[in-house]
Amino acid sequence: MGKLNLKKAGAVLISLSIMLSCTSCAGRKNEETGKENSSSKQEENTSMPDITNIFNREMPADAREYNIIIDGNDIRTDNKNGLTYKGFGILSGNSTSDLLMDYKAETPEAYAELMQYLFGGEYPIMNHVKLEMGNDRNNSTGPETATKRSRDEVTNILRNPGWQLAADAKRINPDIKTSILKWNAPAWVKTGKDIYNWYKEAILAAYEQYGFIVDYINPNTNERWNGEDDVKFTKEFAKWIDEEDEKSIPDETARNLFKKIKLVVSDESGTVSASVAEFLKSDKDFYNAVDVTGYHYSTDDDDNGGMKWFAEEMDKEVWNSEAQAVFSNSAFRPSNNVKDPSVAGTGIGGIGSPLEMANTFIKGFVNSRRSHVIYQPGIGSFYEGGQFSFKELASARDPWSGWIHYDAGLLMLAHLSKFAKTGWEDENNTTGIWRAIPEASASSAEGINPVNGRNGGENYMTLASPGKDNFSTMIVNDSEYTMVYNFTVQNINYSENAGLAVWETRAADEGAFNENYLKYCGNVTGSGDGKYKVTVLPFSAMTVTTLDVSECEGRIEALPAEGERFVLDTDSTGSRQDTSGIHLYADNFDYTGKKVPVLDGKGGFTGEEEDYIASRGGDTGAMARYTHTLNGAFEVYKTKSGRYVLRQQLDEDAYGIGSAWNNGDAVTVIGDLRWMNYAASADVLFEDTKKQPYAAISIRQTGSSHTIVASSGYTLQLYSSGKWNLYRRGEIVLHGKAGSGDGFKKGANQWNNLRLEGAGGKITAYINDKEAGVYNDKKPITAGRIGLGSSYTFTQFSNLRVDKIKGEVPYYTELLDNMETYDLTPGKNTRLVYNGEWTHENGQSMFVYQRSISTAKKPGASLEYTFTGTGLEILAGTFDKAKLRVIVDGEVYQESVKTQEAGNMNMIYSLNGLEYGEHMVKIELLKGVLKVDMVGILGDVYK
Repeated sequence: MGKLNLKKAGAVLISLSIMLSCTSCAGRKNEETGKENSSSKQEENTSMPDITNIFNREMPADAREYNIIIDGNDIRTDNKNGLTYKGFGILSGNSTSDLLMDYKAETPEAYAELMQYLFGGEYPIMNHVKLEMGNDRNNSTGPETATKRSRDEVTNILRNPGWQLAADAKRINPDIKTSILKWNAPAWVKTGKDIYNWYKEAILAAYEQYGFIVDYINPNTNERWNGEDDVKFTKEFAKWIDEEDEKSIPDETARNLFKKIKLVVSDESGTVSASVAEFLKSDKDFYNAVDVTGYHYSTDDDDNGGMKWFAEEMDKEVWNSEAQAVFSNSAFRPSNNVKDPSVAGTGIGGIGSPLEMANTFIKGFVNSRRSHVIYQPGIGSFYEGGQFSFKELASARDPWSGWIHYDAGLLMLAHLSKFAKTGWEDENNTTGIWRAIPEASASSAEGINPVNGRNGGENYMTLASPGKDNFSTMIVNDSEYTMVYNFTVQNINYSENAGLAVWETRAADEGAFNENYLKYCGNVTGSGDGKYKVTVLPFSAMTVTTLDVSECEGRIEALPAEGERFVLDTDSTGSRQDTSGIHLYADNFDYTGKKVPVLDGKGGFTGEEEDYIASRGGDTGAMARYTHTLNGAFEVYKTKSGRYVLRQQLDEDAYGIGSAWNNGDAVTVIGDLRWMNYAASADVLFEDTKKQPYAAISIRQTGSSHTIVASSGYTLQLYSSGKWNLYRRGEIVLHGKAGSGDGFKKGANQWNNLRLEGAGGKITAYINDKEAGVYNDKKPITAGRIGLGSSYTFTQFSNLRVDKIKGEVPYYTELLDNMETYDLTPGKNTRLVYNGEWTHENGQSMFVYQRSISTAKKPGASLEYTFTGTGLEILAGTFDKAKLRVIVDGEVYQESVKTQEAGNMNMIYSLNGLEYGEHMVKIELLKGVLKVDMVGILGDVYK
């Protein structure tokens, strides 16, 4: 989308805020230990917020007023597990981290910045990495790579990006926790002891490779609580851990750490079964085996208050162990104009927003004492159009450009983690982790996931130091109403005359999109008796704190802004950007000599390098560049002849096929959503032909399905017999059979070439450079990446090429979300211009780009954009039709033209063939319904 890098601009915006002098980040006592500081009385007083910078916001007459009592006697210092606030974590699973190691290899500075922002500093935003134990089958978005595909295979964690993510996070912060859980298991895992050994071998392999042992395991199956069966297995699992000795784990350090692993139950989704607490109360062995209860996508307790009992009375941990993050790009969210409930526009709030996410974790603590929240995925490093797209806090989808979207949802976490010491208390209760205070927390948001706080009720949560000298209260106002909170502070070792610092996040006023992100607003002064009054604006989040952190280095930092997002257009190696040649992309899957820099854990690099192939799994199976797998296992593999190929590694005869949440044959996708007119080709080889295997290549893949023929515009499928099919979105439009006379080489271990070319609506299929068939699509799917597929047999791919076509536009030079009405520069320049009556909505499905849509139903509504190129396309998944007038550079270009029906993220109207240059295009609705999901700008033709 051609965004400028705003990291420095964002930092300037933050620095322009009124700052306080900061002689100490600790407040009056040491917030980590709860003990008195050694500084003098004068130093202690000056470390408090400076009351000369007054926060004094006018209270409107119709403001809603609420009371918060912060009572030091409510801080439960002796509760070291249940009420200590553990903070936040991310889940790496379901192929959502597929592209992350490509960032590390291709744009390492972007990867290092991301890791440092999330996990770095003394007060990190994230302090837990949860991993899925994969089985090469689709477990929602896609498969997680199996660390062990057969009983006899040596465990290989290097081929799984999640383990590397965890290792890099721990290099930055050794105190970060790690945990593992299975969705499904490989076919060889048949018994409980198989599960245990599968876990154990992966854990010890990670220890040998990276030097850490996993902290938590759920031995059961994700979101499938099986009552007595799971109780029995949890106890068995705990017993097996306890029985490990010097023979089974010879390394004493590893053994001692392994025996400290804690167990989690029950990871249910959307519900909290009362039976969990009932078993914990009635079965002593089960209770002793369990340290954590975790639940997904629910804020509530069981019917008998079992989780409050577990956390408060029994002092054990309760997690929201898989939570909803942000369903949008919050930078453009303020362009929405929905009425929720009565005033148009919700700023950074509304359905699927950062504020809704914050209200969810607040309600989770209030209703069921969830003191830890894990987001799935925290980092979305998979291609657009995959299941659960735009359900993350950071989007990292273009490793070739280093583009990363850091969402404002991260600031909701920072509103707590940067104003308290979060994490895990030690056994001696001396770490100083802050406690969450139930009596100083409240939620009126409706629902369990997501929650709706647009009713204007109170929503807040308070954390306090165990020394009872500092506190921070986060307030969320996801409503159109102004609110006033009256604070009463008592029994806190805190001067009644001192101010409380106020930090706020909300949408921009007139400036850059991030001008009001985590902004210091000044201090509210007390009345002398511990009374304070704070006004909270509509659709905002606020932290009110005793701490002065405004100038503490590394404590508060600007949210990095999106960098430039250029199209993947490389030379013949596929590793160097080069827009001048015929190639869009190429890969022979031989990365010999390629290196990956080693992170230093401080936001930079050590100067050392790792071998690319070895670091990603080795010669028997390594992560291939830019692949996002939807099912199966596509890895770089060194054949007996010494040749590197891309091999589909999940062979049914060799390994069996484990269970999946979304069944389907093996698929991986590669490349850029913005590619348009190109030819994709690859050599394919079947290692065995007994089961009549097939291989497939696709073009214009945009998602919406985990199967290759349904998710791609066009797919050429070739069987080992020579039979071939050409698909358009799941429907066979041409078919035939290639023979030896056509150059087809029948049988195992024979190379054949598949080539599929898309030039506008003309789709041409080739087998071994001979034309097999031509399909002319009257309603063409015009853009998307490529896909490779196969049956569950060992299938090899080599010499992948994606080439431009002479005389055709190869790609969109810009791809704008429908809500991109301004850019992300400090100047906030105008982008898309809407006139007339439009509805701009967030909260759309996962197959809608950035989950937003703009809709016009009344004649006269228009969309205008000025760009440099040869045309533009409107994309949207819709069955609605519209009649349009199109004006180019002030002249009517088309008086009346119809849109076409299209699947998600596909073209409904195309304007092309203009002379390359700057143009102003205005599209007016004459009749019908016009929906806009994206606007793609056509570049120059390839000559």
